[in-house]
Parts: sequence; C-alpha cells; structure tokens
Amino acid sequence: MKVPVWARILPTSCMVSQLETFLTSHTKKAGKVVPARLQAGLVLLERLRDFPSLTLSDHRAQGSAGAISHETYGNRVHERMNLQPINKNHGRRSSNLPEWGQYLLDAIASAGFADASPKEREAIISKAQAELAKPLRAIIEQEPLEARIKGRSAEAIIHNLLLDAEQKGKSGEVAQYLVGAKLALRFKRDIPVHPANKSDRRSRSDVNAKLGDFEIENAVIEVAVGPVDQKHLQQMAEILEKSDKEVWLLTRSDRVNGWKNEVEDSDDIMSDKVVVTSVEAFVGQNITELAEFSIKGKATQFAALFELYNRQWVEKVGTPGIRIVLK
Repeated sequence: MKVPVWARILPTSCMVSQLETFLTSHTKKAGKVVPARLQAGLVLLERLRDFPSLTLSDHRAQGSAGAISHETYGNRVHERMNLQPINKNHGRRSSNLPEWGQYLLDAIASAGFADASPKEREAIISKAQAELAKPLRAIIEQEPLEARIKGRSAEAIIHNLLLDAEQKGKSGEVAQYLVGAKLALRFKRDIPVHPANKSDRRSRSDVNAKLGDFEIENAVIEVAVGPVDQKHLQQMAEILEKSDKEVWLLTRSDRVNGWKNEVEDSDDIMSDKVVVTSVEAFVGQNITELAEFSIKGKATQFAALFELYNRQWVEKVGTPGIRIVLK
C-alpha cells in the first residue's frame, strides 16, 4: 500500500539542528556573522531547486569561489525571500564557499533530500532558506552597527564602521549620514536631512535642486564611497562648469588614490578646485580636534556625533540596521 505524502514525516528537525550548528561554526569570522556567507548559502540552496545534487563540486563555477550562475540565483532567492541584496554579487566574492558549502549540503541531506519527492524537496529547501534568512534579515534590518573606541584612532573607528556597513549593503548611507552629522556638530548649524543620493540634482532642468549631497558656503560636498564611477565624475565637471564653488569628493580611505588619479587625468574637471579626501579623515580629524586630542574627550565627541547621526538621519531617513552604538 502506498503511503500518502501527508503521512510521511521528513526528519527536518535533524536538518534544523545541523543548520544551527552550521550557522554557529561556518558563517562567522572573528566571532561575527559574515552576511556574504549567508547570502551565498541561500544561492547554493536555490540551485538545488533546479540541480538537486548534494555534491558541492556540481554547483561550483570553474575557477571561481562562487556557485554557477551565482548572481542569477542570488537575484531569484532574494526576491523569493523579500530580502534586500547586500551587494550585486550576492556574497560571491567574499563568502569562501569552498570552505563551508559541503557542510550546508550535508545538512540538507540529513532531511532525506536524496529520496524525497520533488514537492518534498521544495519544502526542505524552503525550510532551510528560512533558517538562513533569519540571521541575515536581522543583520540587515535590525542589528545596529557597533563603534569600538578603545585603542583605536578616530579615523580607524570610522573606517571600521564603513566596512561593517558595507557588509549590510549600507556603506553609502552610513558615510553620507556621518558626514552630515559631523557638519552639524562641527559648525553648530542645521544641516538639511535627505535620504542618501536624493539631495543632489535630479535633472538638468531642476534649477533649484542641490548640486551635491551637502553645500556649505562655497563648497559642494559629495560622498562616494564606492569605486570610481562616471556618474560622479560627470557631476563634478558640471558643478565646476556652472558655479564658482569648489568640490569636496569624500570616499573611503582605500579608494582615495584611485579617485585622485581619475580627477587629475580628466580633461573635463578643473582638478585645482577639487579636494579628494576620505570620509575617515573628514570626520575623524574633527572629532580628534574637538576632543583636544584627549581619549576621554574623543569618547564624548563620538557620543555626540552618533546621537546626532541616529536622531537626525537614521530616525528620519534611515533604517534601524544602520544605527550606531558605542562599545
């Protein structure tokens, strides 16, 4: 007599237990969960819907640390789970899939995946993806960023915050809002609050739109923490062509030289009117000076900076997952 599907109980409890062990042992680095690994785990599980092999080598792209069609499956699973992608490659470049991928597939095997019907396999995959999505969603949407001050310079504190924000796919927002909070703290004035990348010109015909992320007297400040891109280069050229203002381009410290070289090599940009520096230096130096180079004063100034950042920017135009707390 054939046993109906509803009467068969798959050992998903065993799988969930193994997934809990997997999350504890294989998704962390230096004690912190690496979102890229969770993203890549979701991708690997999504491939099982089309290619139900439980052997990792059958899913790995040749010469790559990622899965075959990694971005395609990443787009699909993030849409399925209603998750915001942290980056366009869905963790392919920084997940180290070969190190832990087989452990994840072994957890799926423990649920009887190999002998399950197609419908049951779909249920197993969905259950496993839900388990991986829980911590990823919490990291992106709820868990605040932590600023560890002890033993670090102000610039190093900001740099670490930007790296952690990048893991959430939020480095642009965090950088822009920190710059806004720094300007408000330093100059004791109200700085207009706009969502990231919404304060600059939307169209050439909009004459009242702002030229950049911030305008302070004769300076236009634009925050661009990513690699060099043509959009910002063109924007700088237009600002310099149509105004007498100087441009401050703020990027991440490890990208300053790349931006400087592009600005200096451009025939369309008057490089003598452009200052390229890092968000870390722009924010960190003021904090250090306001603290009068005192360790105690630095903690006080950072507390004031983050209070402004959380209250003026995160609460109005941000998300809970980019709040900053002192540690």
